[in-house]
Amino acid sequence: MDVGQGRQFHLIMLFVLPLALAACKKDDSVAEAPSGFQEISSKCESTAVPNRFLVNWKDGTLSIEHARNREEFLRTIMEPNEGQIDFAEHDQLVHLEITDEITGAAPTTRALTIPDDWGQQIVEASVAWSRGIVGQGVTVAVVDSGVDINHVQIQPRLATNSAEIVNGVDDDGNGYIDDVYGYDFQDGSPQVNDGTGHGTHVAGVIVADHAVSLGETTPAVKGLAPGAQLLPLDFMTDSGAGSIGNAIRAIKYAVSRGAKVINASWGGGACSATLRQTIQELEAQGVLMVVAAGNSGSNLDWEPEYPAAFQSGSQITVGASTFRDIMAGFSNYSYSLVHLAAPGADIYSTLPGNHTGDLSGTSMATPFVSATAALLWSFRPQATVAQIRHALLNGVDRDPADPRGVLAVSTGGRLNIRKALDELARQLP
Repeated sequence: MDVGQGRQFHLIMLFVLPLALAACKKDDSVAEAPSGFQEISSKCESTAVPNRFLVNWKDGTLSIEHARNREEFLRTIMEPNEGQIDFAEHDQLVHLEITDEITGAAPTTRALTIPDDWGQQIVEASVAWSRGIVGQGVTVAVVDSGVDINHVQIQPRLATNSAEIVNGVDDDGNGYIDDVYGYDFQDGSPQVNDGTGHGTHVAGVIVADHAVSLGETTPAVKGLAPGAQLLPLDFMTDSGAGSIGNAIRAIKYAVSRGAKVINASWGGGACSATLRQTIQELEAQGVLMVVAAGNSGSNLDWEPEYPAAFQSGSQITVGASTFRDIMAGFSNYSYSLVHLAAPGADIYSTLPGNHTGDLSGTSMATPFVSATAALLWSFRPQATVAQIRHALLNGVDRDPADPRGVLAVSTGGRLNIRKALDELARQLP
């Protein structure tokens, strides 16, 4: 489908699930061998990269090593560095897929006549905007398929690395050349072009500049945090496949660039001990990671996906709700592992080439929460990760008569920006 069709562009974002998903259990997918190598079970083999390995060194650094197979890796990397390596494991793959169906054929236009900004309305974003709370002073990293940084509604909101100049030299000495507007960890390039449209759509939900016009016939996208700064980080191919190793490199880079919020609208990979540890470390670094629950319509308690099913004080997992304020049929759910719902069906946002369109999925719900975290931090810059997380989870809209009703998440509720601001104000008067 041609993105040039603009408002008629309608896709559904789905995760590709491996043939079998493994839970994070020491005796299953991450059982540790005496050598310090994390063995994988047969359940995890479908997503393992056989010739790429993640090495966690005892000095706290991470490296991605290549070998033809496990045996060569153990012989050439593990054995010579015995005593210096904390643990190592196979790299893993995660995927995004663009499709026009969830169950059966999806319509090319919306099933209901609803406003372009229905999601912004239902979460009461205008309450924050009317108070001058627009995400100012907060950087949000979108770790995804890249972003069209030339989109007129996104370009004004880009976080700029002022220590770097586009000259083919690593001016700031951070190991990345010409990383003025972000970095592509898949191709090793400062060009963060979006080959799928996914990352650009996610970015628009967060930061699309309200003041920029797209023309008389195309409504401007209303980013929830239009004063925040966007850090676009690419770790995926144009087919929507990416490795956990490159995702972790992007996450660590985001922290080094001062991001307070990391948006991860991807999943489906098997359990990775390295990814789990990386996310757990974010709370001490003052960073919140917001992840998508996934789109298989499954209970994560029984069919876990990662990083959605990790439990960490630095993570929030988001399910998708609809215009009718019920759980989307495609959304994964759990009363313990999915924390809250957010608008994720028929979400209008930016697409590459100065286009716009509707996409559906927990991928679209996740940036609603990431943007709200940015609003909260611009409201109370001194807040901790725990305080921001508390405000988000205790400021949801829920039915007091049926707290475990149609929204099958641990809070029983859907994101509400006004209530989250009030919760944070109560914690930090």
